[in-house]
Formats: sequence, C-alpha cells, structure tokens
Amino acid sequence: MAEGALLADDIDISVSVTGIAGPGGGSAEKPVGLVHISVARTGYETLHERHIFDGDRNDVRQQTIKAALKLLIKRIDD
Repeated sequence: MAEGALLADDIDISVSVTGIAGPGGGSAEKPVGLVHISVARTGYETLHERHIFDGDRNDVRQQTIKAALKLLIKRIDD
C-alpha cells in the first residue's frame, strides 16, 4: 500500500497501516492486535514492521500511531 501511494500522486514518502484492532475479527493466524506498518520513500528500500499490540481497540490504535511515526522518522532520517 505504501509503495502504491507513491505512484498515486506527486509524493516522496508514504505510510500504510493495516491490521486487526479489535475487539473482534481476530483468529489464531491473525490475532486481535496484529498490525503491519510500512513506510515507502522514493529512492529507498521500503521499511516494514509487524507488531502484536496488547489492550483494547483504542490501545491498539494508539500504539499503532506511535510505531508508525517512529518508522516514518527512521526513514526520514536516512
């Protein structure tokens, strides 16, 4: 998704997030709290992280935001 966003508009960096924040929708393979975060930047390798966050839906969302911003900053600092 992050790489596709680079193609969709005149941008140099993008962030994508997908996952299962809960409270339902989880499975043994994809439990509640599972989140994938990617950052794509023109001219750089795409970064990806997989997390399993604890807590309720709001907790998972807040942890996702923090992790996405950290990954974005990491790519910007390269």
